[in-house]
Amino acid sequence: MIQQWFATMNEALDDLILRYPHASANEKNDLRQQWDVLKGLSDDIIELWLQFEDKMGFFRDVEQQSTIVAPEPQKLLGSFIKGQGYFKLQMFQHASVHLEETIASYPDFICARLFLAMTLMHMKQWNEAQRHFQLIAAVTDEKRLQAIAYNALGCIQAIYAHLDKAQTYFHKALEADPGFTDPKHNLESVRRGNGQIQLQFGSAELQSLVQV
Repeated sequence: MIQQWFATMNEALDDLILRYPHASANEKNDLRQQWDVLKGLSDDIIELWLQFEDKMGFFRDVEQQSTIVAPEPQKLLGSFIKGQGYFKLQMFQHASVHLEETIASYPDFICARLFLAMTLMHMKQWNEAQRHFQLIAAVTDEKRLQAIAYNALGCIQAIYAHLDKAQTYFHKALEADPGFTDPKHNLESVRRGNGQIQLQFGSAELQSLVQV
C-alpha cells in the first residue's frame, strides 16, 4: 500500500516536471499549487516518520536495558513527551521537571538528556547544561547529536569568554555535521570579536531532528 501511494505521488510529480517548462503563466501558478500540496504531504510524511523512528529508538533503548528494573515505558515516554511539549512552548521551568524525571528513571535515554541539556541552556544553568552535553558528546554515535552537543558546549565557553575553547568546539560540531549551520554562524560571530557575540544554541536543529 505504501509503495502504491508513493508511486502515485511520483507520477504526479513527474507530470509537473514535464508540464511546467511549457506551461503558460496561469498554468504555472496551478502547477505550483499542486507542487505545494505534494510538498506538504512530503513534510507530513517526514515528520511522522521521525516520530516513528524516535519511538523505535526508545524501544531499542528499553530492550538494551531489559535487565534493569525500570518504570513502565509508556509512563516514561509520557514524561518525555510532556517535557518536549513544554520545551517547544518555551516553558523551560516546566520542561525541566518532566525531563529530569525521565532522566532520573532512565539515564541512558539520550534524546531526553539532550532536551534537558538544551532546557538548562535556556535557563542559563550553564554548568549543569555543560555536564549533560559533555556526556552526550562522549557516548552518542549519532553525528548530528554530537554536533548539537559540541555546538552547545562552544556556546557555553563563549559565554564564559573562553573564545579559543569555544572555537574548538564549534569546529568539532562542523566536523561531526558539516551541514549544521549554527556552529558556522557562532564561529563567525566569535571570530569577529566585536563585543556583541550572538550565539545560536541549536534548539531549532534539535526540534527538527526529534519529533514526538
